[in-house]
Amino acid sequence: MRENLEFLIEIQTLKEIPRTGLVLLGVKDPPSVADHIVRGAITSWLLGIKHNLNVEYLIKTAFSHDLGEVYGGDRTPFWGLLPEDEKARKEFLKKWIRLPLREKKKRDEKEFKEEKRLLLKLLKPLSLNLRDEIFYFWLNYKKKLTKEGLFFFQVDKMEGMIEALESLNKKDYAFVAPWWEEADEIIVDDLLKNFYKIIQNKFYNSRLEIKINKTLKKELENILEFILEIGRLKRMGRLYWKLRGIENSETVTGHIFTLFLMTWLFAKEKIKLNQEKLFKMVLCHELSAVYTGDTTPYDRILSRNINEKEKILKKMIRLSKKEKEWIFLEDYKEEKKSLERLTRKLDPQIKKEILNLWEDYRVKSSPEAKFLSQLNILAVLLQGLLYEKKYKGFSTHPIWEWAFESCDDNICLSLMEEMKKKFYD
Repeated sequence: MRENLEFLIEIQTLKEIPRTGLVLLGVKDPPSVADHIVRGAITSWLLGIKHNLNVEYLIKTAFSHDLGEVYGGDRTPFWGLLPEDEKARKEFLKKWIRLPLREKKKRDEKEFKEEKRLLLKLLKPLSLNLRDEIFYFWLNYKKKLTKEGLFFFQVDKMEGMIEALESLNKKDYAFVAPWWEEADEIIVDDLLKNFYKIIQNKFYNSRLEIKINKTLKKELENILEFILEIGRLKRMGRLYWKLRGIENSETVTGHIFTLFLMTWLFAKEKIKLNQEKLFKMVLCHELSAVYTGDTTPYDRILSRNINEKEKILKKMIRLSKKEKEWIFLEDYKEEKKSLERLTRKLDPQIKKEILNLWEDYRVKSSPEAKFLSQLNILAVLLQGLLYEKKYKGFSTHPIWEWAFESCDDNICLSLMEEMKKKFYD
């Protein structure tokens, strides 16, 4: 348990490392590596099912592929090549890198070895089985060992380009040219080639011909719209931390990132639970926040008086059963309405799956949902403990109370004990 907790603490770094390509382009407050991973995983799920790919493999590949950046930082294909002069650097970034094949292979090999070394350093504390599994899915991405590895490799590059298009003004779209040139080199999947055309039509108001049936074309357009909408979560700070005075707090996607890896580590011991269902549920459980905004149990009782608000936030909420039921029902209705709006244009089958996963989680109707709801509290607690260590005067007391009242799973109780040892001993 101690080793797993150390790993979870280390990977929090990815929630603070901004996407380097966007930093180089001067984007203000760009999404983090963790934010990037989460939407990439969701995108690969929605598009991968069109090829009947293994969704669990796709998602695990997504969450493994950038873990080496915990120690190595977020590298772009331009590393080591950019001019020091800012003006020259800006011009350089408008073009894709053209290198002799020998030099390109040498750079790729050097990057692979360095990233492998850093990843193995990160994974070293974990059990052999976990270490081997995470390393395999990282290797699956780097070497494209399976259909899922090859597919996610392409989706990942596409996600990077969408981030750039979302973040830049149209007058700066010249800087997106390298992503398009890279796509020409690496995209081999026909579905994704058409999806790239849909992206181009969306952002450039172009009218590229897309040679697929109208139903599939409309479906891909709707998936793109969905992807762009959930992009809001990459810049949406968690409300509870904001209310507690934390600036530049964890984002909603940052929370999903932590919860997913926590689930991966500990669900291995729950052999009776459906692993793929758990992973999908993690990805779905906060999607309603796209339109409702992030919410907390305090929202409906907070005073407008600043001093009173601070007093309330430092304590665990004590409400009657009737009050709890009313708050749950009001939140449930708003969140369900939001999620129905978000998924309304998706294929009916995937829409139903997302809504069912969310519903299951909210009402805790399955063993998977009950386990995940407890892990979710501990993901919040872990982030709170890190803030408590960083910010003077910040207290996790109400989160501890929440955890003690809500958690009875042996794995969760063991993790709580380990957190106490780590942060207070």
